[in-house]
Amino acid sequence: MILKDFSHLFEALSSERRRELFEFISTLNFVSKNDLAIKFNMKRASLNHHLTSMITAGLIHEVSLSLDGRKHTFIIPVVKIFPERLVEDQKDNQKLVDQLRIWTDRNVTLDNWNLLRKSLDNLDILEELVNSIEFRLFPLIGTRSSIEANYCFVCRTSKAQQVCYACKNLVCNVHSYKIDREELGSINLCPNCVNKFFG
Repeated sequence: MILKDFSHLFEALSSERRRELFEFISTLNFVSKNDLAIKFNMKRASLNHHLTSMITAGLIHEVSLSLDGRKHTFIIPVVKIFPERLVEDQKDNQKLVDQLRIWTDRNVTLDNWNLLRKSLDNLDILEELVNSIEFRLFPLIGTRSSIEANYCFVCRTSKAQQVCYACKNLVCNVHSYKIDREELGSINLCPNCVNKFFG
């Protein structure tokens, strides 16, 4: 894609808040609107205003996915901006958007994530980008389907026997960390919560 009207680009990035948002989105490659609202402490209406401006300018795409029966909206950058050459097309991201839009009306669960991942791999989308998506999706997937299928939300094996004390996700013994807390006794944490609380 070539940005035909750079005035839209400059207008979209004339706001300091939009520049911060776009830089954050570009760094992550795939981020939920909810995470953006929390990260930037913004009301939904204000966030939607800024995102709409960036969508119109051709900076980002918006994709909705149903995860375990709940609708989530994700933002994907269309271009990256470099001071020395202004913009660079992100062709993989356009292929990604096209593929994810096929899944808009389907429910993404732990059970069918491998189908979606395989379709992304078949398009030769960068593994780094696919891994980024998987990392962001899995905290949102797994509450219902993992309990029914007994899936570990980290490795997706069906041998989950522990529940993370903090996030309540199911984890297998390999991905469960036993932490001794004086006031609580022994508790289990998943790798994400261990990293969050203990670095």
